[in-house]
Amino acid sequence: MKNTLLLLWLTLVSLSAWAQTPTVPPEGTVVPDSLVKKKETPALPDSTTKQADSLNVTPADNQPAVLATGNITGMVLDSAGQGPVEFATVALLGPTTNRPITGTTTDAAGHFSFAHVPPGTYRLLISFVGYENQMASVFMVTPVKPDVTLPKLLLRSSHQTLSEVKVTAKRDLIEDREDRLVYNAGNDPTNSGGTAVDVMKKVPLLTVDPDGTLTLKGSTSIKVLVNGKPSSIMARSIGEALQMIPADAIKSVEVITAPSAKYDAEGTAGVINIITKSSLQGLVGGINATTGNRNHNLGANVNMRKDKTALTAYGGANLNQNDGGSYSLRRTLLPTQGSSVLEQSSTNRSLGGAAFGSFNLDYELDSTNQFGLDGSFNSGFRNGSSIRDTRYGSDDTRQPFRRYTDSPSTNNSLDGNVNYTRLFRRTDQQFTFLAQANRNKNDSRYSLNQYPLPQTEFINYRERNTNLNTTTEVTLQADYAHPFRKGKKTLEVGAKSISRTVASDYRLENATDSTAFQDVPSRANQFDYRQWVGSVYSSFRLVTPKRWSYTLGGRYEITHIDANFMSTKTAFASNYRNFLPNITFSKRFGTSQRIRLNYSQRIQRPQIFFLNPYINSIDPRNLSFGNPYLNPELAHSVELTYSTFTKKGLNINALLFTRLTNNAIERITTVDTTNVSYSTFQNIAKNATYGMNLFAAGRPYKNWQLNGSFGLNYNVLNSVALNIRNTNWNYRVTLNASVPLAQDYSIQANGSYNSPRIQLQGQSSGFYNYVLAFRKEFKPKQVVLTLNLENFLSRYNTIYNQFRTVQFITDGYNYNAYRNIRLSVNWRFGKMESKAPRAKKRISNDDGKSE
Repeated sequence: MKNTLLLLWLTLVSLSAWAQTPTVPPEGTVVPDSLVKKKETPALPDSTTKQADSLNVTPADNQPAVLATGNITGMVLDSAGQGPVEFATVALLGPTTNRPITGTTTDAAGHFSFAHVPPGTYRLLISFVGYENQMASVFMVTPVKPDVTLPKLLLRSSHQTLSEVKVTAKRDLIEDREDRLVYNAGNDPTNSGGTAVDVMKKVPLLTVDPDGTLTLKGSTSIKVLVNGKPSSIMARSIGEALQMIPADAIKSVEVITAPSAKYDAEGTAGVINIITKSSLQGLVGGINATTGNRNHNLGANVNMRKDKTALTAYGGANLNQNDGGSYSLRRTLLPTQGSSVLEQSSTNRSLGGAAFGSFNLDYELDSTNQFGLDGSFNSGFRNGSSIRDTRYGSDDTRQPFRRYTDSPSTNNSLDGNVNYTRLFRRTDQQFTFLAQANRNKNDSRYSLNQYPLPQTEFINYRERNTNLNTTTEVTLQADYAHPFRKGKKTLEVGAKSISRTVASDYRLENATDSTAFQDVPSRANQFDYRQWVGSVYSSFRLVTPKRWSYTLGGRYEITHIDANFMSTKTAFASNYRNFLPNITFSKRFGTSQRIRLNYSQRIQRPQIFFLNPYINSIDPRNLSFGNPYLNPELAHSVELTYSTFTKKGLNINALLFTRLTNNAIERITTVDTTNVSYSTFQNIAKNATYGMNLFAAGRPYKNWQLNGSFGLNYNVLNSVALNIRNTNWNYRVTLNASVPLAQDYSIQANGSYNSPRIQLQGQSSGFYNYVLAFRKEFKPKQVVLTLNLENFLSRYNTIYNQFRTVQFITDGYNYNAYRNIRLSVNWRFGKMESKAPRAKKRISNDDGKSE
């Protein structure tokens, strides 16, 4: 009975601290005893009362009235792993009355604080499910020393076994943390049975184009990580990789718009970190299956933890299909012989699938030495087919034609990671060493048959190719964090080495209708590309008693590139050094408000796709190639953020930012007098983005959850060399609602709209997305059934494009399958014990500009 009363009281304190800011008198006001006792709270259990009565101190309730107030701050840690305990309940008590004066919960770093506390004598009671209660020693707030910083408070695990179906508390769908926004995908039923692409569409600040391209704050210069480290499947195409990751394996997605100096300086817009579901104490697991008009998934996971060992494993397979098409009409403005009009239309279909698996093993050698090992594999395939018609103007003598193309491909990736952590006696002092190896092998090919139009009875041209591509990456990283004894000061230093090797062998054969296939050496593409990035960083953080926080850091990086493009007989080496500063100021007001200002300089190195000079001529009327002499982009970024939550639980986050990029890498397209286009990349633009984003989340009625965001950007793309300046206003609006119903039913709806966007030479129309999900839980059997209806009113989504230059004008559109209806079933098994896992560092190679 005592434990039940204590748990009930702690729950009430947690809800009160979360839902409203305590009412406190202004400084210089006498605090009457009646005001302190205005709202009675049930007394603590008898055992706690006896412990308090044994302390010979003066109650806070009987302190004399004074004219000043103070602040109390502290940190709650797990006694075994020394990691922070998030969402622990902290109650402020009098020394003998056992009546809570107020309460709060700890944040992600284990920190808590009480503001405007009248002078007096106090204690703290800290509690969390799965831990033994901890009573802090008696301390005093005095007019001479109003601000009190308590020593670290350690919670000892109680190893209380809980049935999984009885754990009902869950985090909000969106969380605003110190340096990032977190989308808790595991709490969103509309993700069930989908892929990582479906998850990304609902992440704040993030835009997902219909083709899978990610945009953050108006820029595609971002890096996607998995559990804080890169995955080799992201190296070739982020859009394709996200299709291979099942949504049911994702716990949350973190958006870091202003990474600190300890992150790689690559990625001008920020970092996206996908967190997969991790292990708990005991044995839990699940099996999930999905079927629908475009997606079919089957997966299973198991999480085991006993004493010092924890193992997480996930595996499964998926199958997805897509179809779409395009149309374009290009008019050349240059003098030509014959027609200046080129008309092209195409349709395409694709079927892809993947088998995947991952594991994570953690072992605590002792209380100060911890070892981790994890790995993952992914084996995928995709079979695509397309039909493309090419026609000329009526006065052109060239014959129109149709091409049927089949393009199968396979992709195999393997990642391995080893990490070691050394903990010290002082909290937050630790050393970590990490080593990681990634390997990705992609084999693709295509074959095409060309027919003259309007007849399609015989083949007048054939072509086929093979493309073998291998990427290998090895990373070593060491980090050390040192907290100083006096004051809240922490120094972080580290070093890192990344070595990448890319090898590609592209060969092509062609033939006419009556000849055998023959090699075409002029269209072969062989190259070796090596890149090494070495870096060191230092970051110093200071937190003052007035709750100001200052972080000053810098990162020094050395880049060496050695490439040999044998097909074009182009070899080059490039070396550059960069020092990239990072400065952050933040201030907390009370327990519910924070403001932060950040300045950072970022670098964006071009990936191999941008550098390879090979001419891709699959479409003979539209040729593309890379530029091996590109320089990296350098960007200056400034952010101002403000966040707060109100008494009624409304969470608000506002962001103002600007990003100025020099040497911006932009795609440039030119057209010759025969109406053939040539597309490549050049450092010829200076880009600027000025923007704001407003996000709000709350519960307007009981358990209803509602959140939404509005983002507005002003984009400026300017190229003096081409005499082009393109500007526009771009906005994005999202809305998400979740409503629980009777008998364990629930419904969720979300939608978004993105307005038109610009490129240096053109613009694209806006697009939308909406989802309805119906969910039913069968709690005794631990089964959840979910029906998702995504964009169910329309089969396709169409994006209109237009390009305007002094050489040509192009109008066209692309359309892709958009309707996605799926039914998912999830079965959970096992029991767990609630235990806070230790914080674990991982390698995060957040670099490389991608399309």
